[in-house]
Amino acid sequence: MNHTISMGEGFLREGGRLQPSENFREHRQFLSFARSLVRLPAPGEGPLDYLLPEARWQELLGRAPAPAAWLMALSKATGVYFFPSREGVLRLWRYLRLLRVTRVLEAGAGRGYLSAALAPLCREAGIAFKAVDRGDGEFVSELPVSPLVAREDVLAAVLEFRPQVAIYAWPPPGQSMAGICQAPFLHYLIFMGEPGGGATGCAADWRHLPHKVSPALSRFGRGRTGPAKHQVTVFYGGARHPGGVTRSKM
Repeated sequence: MNHTISMGEGFLREGGRLQPSENFREHRQFLSFARSLVRLPAPGEGPLDYLLPEARWQELLGRAPAPAAWLMALSKATGVYFFPSREGVLRLWRYLRLLRVTRVLEAGAGRGYLSAALAPLCREAGIAFKAVDRGDGEFVSELPVSPLVAREDVLAAVLEFRPQVAIYAWPPPGQSMAGICQAPFLHYLIFMGEPGGGATGCAADWRHLPHKVSPALSRFGRGRTGPAKHQVTVFYGGARHPGGVTRSKM
């Protein structure tokens, strides 16, 4: 069965399941439903309140006849490519604290879905945090963007901000991480997307750049092409010896 979906299709909750629909009215209902699930925080919310817990993600995906197609529809409706759960962001934050770094940059931050949680958590831990995006990403223009996201070129921001850790979720296909990783002040680049290139990043990076897969960081997240294709890879920066990450137990 072909589960490929077009721009006009989505999934609705019908009879306890998430079902595909091409009807315009139902599609509009799906957009509203999707954007209530994946949204930026409202005024007064805590840094994690707007994120879905892992149990809710598992429940939604368990009711979708085709989870990968449903996530693609969700991504198209919300302009978000990477869907971390509340537990996943907490785990990433604890990992950053474990590394004892003081400057973290999120590259290609898009609408700021991840940044909106990480920025206040990092601030609480005394970690300077910056999020940047060029602003030409898919679907971003019609949806609200967090004021935390600065419209800057990634490499220029890396050179100016001098982060010890860079986070990059779902870079464009074919885009290499080498320019960031070679920065002499960078310790690690945390990459979230398909391993080995795929729909994100550059396949050559996995062949030529030192890296380590992190099952712990991969566990509580998923990308727009489905849970099975999601992985978090930690690339080593110019400031670290390739053995450095093994001590983190992540």
